[in-house]
Amino acid sequence: MFETSVFLTILVGLFSLINPLGGLPVFISLTSDMSEDNKLKTLKKTCLYIFIICVVSYFIGVYLLNFFGITIPALRVAGGLVIFRSGWQLLNVTHKKEISAGKLQEESEKKDDISFSPLAMPLLAGPGSMSFLITLYASRPDDWHKAIGQDVLAIAAIIIVSFSIYFIFKFAPRLMKYAGQAGLTSLSKIMGFLVIGIGVQMIISSIAQVVKNIFIELQQVA
Repeated sequence: MFETSVFLTILVGLFSLINPLGGLPVFISLTSDMSEDNKLKTLKKTCLYIFIICVVSYFIGVYLLNFFGITIPALRVAGGLVIFRSGWQLLNVTHKKEISAGKLQEESEKKDDISFSPLAMPLLAGPGSMSFLITLYASRPDDWHKAIGQDVLAIAAIIIVSFSIYFIFKFAPRLMKYAGQAGLTSLSKIMGFLVIGIGVQMIISSIAQVVKNIFIELQQVA
């Protein structure tokens, strides 16, 4: 039960935060002048970069933040706020608009390779998914068997999401034809609702842990 719930939490949360459906129109726009071979080559590299970014964020991110003196509760609150903002943007259909209409698109036109930037980051693997993975690692169980189990499940979820991005983008024209912009917008709003729930839960859990620690310290003093 623990493994199933953890895996589904990671998989659904990560997929919702990366939201490849929301980035689909941007991908089509940025690769419209490419040949099919170049599109597939760019897409494969993009998925590889997403996998690397997610794995590095999960295993190393918390240590980098600790180096700068950022506590775990503060990290959870900050990550929850970032994720909440991403979910709110999804609900209001403003997620990724700054990329599709902003300077990043103009910059991409001057690049020979857009697989890492802006496709992998920040279009897909942005602050929301990175915060989610860092917070997830920081919440690993104390039991090392369960901790390793969570690590394996996290890597498996990242692999599945990376492959799903590949197939979604590979068949992007068909998806746009059958689902349409309205269908993709509706799915993005559903994901936005899930993302908001993840962000709120992270903030509540962090605040509850801080209150619990304060209560324990007061009992020890008394």
